Amino acid sequence: MERIRQWIPQDALSAPISCAVYSCNSQLVYASFCDGNIGVFDADSLRLRCRIAPSAYLSQALVNGSQAIYPLVVAAHPQEPNQFAVGLTDGSVKVLEPTESEGKWGILPPADNGIMNGRTGSSSTASNHAPDQPQR
Repeated sequence: MERIRQWIPQDALSAPISCAVYSCNSQLVYASFCDGNIGVFDADSLRLRCRIAPSAYLSQALVNGSQAIYPLVVAAHPQEPNQFAVGLTDGSVKVLEPTESEGKWGILPPADNGIMNGRTGSSSTASNHAPDQPQR
């Protein structure tokens, strides 16, 4: 087996990953984290395109509640590459997609930040994060 890409948890996405899946067109990777964050990554470079905070898809009462609610599983839409669903630990399911005005998740990444074939990519952690998306 050969490792093609590797992403190292860092900064705002440092919690353990609960699930990750390719989009239907294999251009994106959707990853859910045990702290409630969701990352949308470019599949070729594993560069973060968008971080979705729990407050974007959970009510304020659930975000501030005593029970930790986070995505347990992610499922990509079979025909819409920018749409995916998350199954949460409270048993609910949320379907997420970018707003119509945006159309896509984040911006196209300019360079690789993963480790490819054993070679380290960019060492800058500040430049590999797209800003948080507005509430959806």
